[in-house]
Amino acid sequence: MSCNSNRKLEGTWIGAYSYSENVDSSMSLPLRTLVTFENDKYFAKNFKYDYRSERDYEKGTYKFKWNKIFHNSDNEFAYEVAIINTDSLVLKGNDGSNNAVLKKLNDSLKNQSKNVKLVGKRFLSKSVKNTDLNKVAYDTLSFVNDSILIKKSDKTRNPGTRWERFKQNGFDIIFMEMEIPLIIRNKDKNKIYLTGFHKKRYEIELTELK
Repeated sequence: MSCNSNRKLEGTWIGAYSYSENVDSSMSLPLRTLVTFENDKYFAKNFKYDYRSERDYEKGTYKFKWNKIFHNSDNEFAYEVAIINTDSLVLKGNDGSNNAVLKKLNDSLKNQSKNVKLVGKRFLSKSVKNTDLNKVAYDTLSFVNDSILIKKSDKTRNPGTRWERFKQNGFDIIFMEMEIPLIIRNKDKNKIYLTGFHKKRYEIELTELK
């Protein structure tokens, strides 16, 4: 059995997707969570509108040993680490279900602009999968308030799509229903630049519409 060190987990990790080993591999659901490990402490934030979350955030102490993450000196409950490297963390679920894949956030993804406003504004969203210009998706997003936005591509949700924005460790994060987490990186005139992770990396541009 190998002994691990907290240093391997140091940093901020964002959810990419969850999957089950006994289900079609294409069924990889967006994982709306963010965890920061610093020294012997951790802070975890989940999407507050996610029905699967008992609470939207928690914090405490942790230890990483024997390929397991123990929280708050609880040696009976632990997350088993299947993979950890410089940019990915995979946590094993029970019986091969609900495995969680997280990506480590580089400091270059921290928000470089102090004045990024979304509420009350409407944007054209352009999403490029893994910088592949042949795989571009467009939508229109209207941020009604700090919890509801309307997507032109989705007419089924009434009153709209729930979302939230928060900041952690210098990162500016957006969680929204049915979507991967988004990291706000910068703003240039009428454009806002974001990044998201699933099985691939996505680059998103929001262009403000008047």
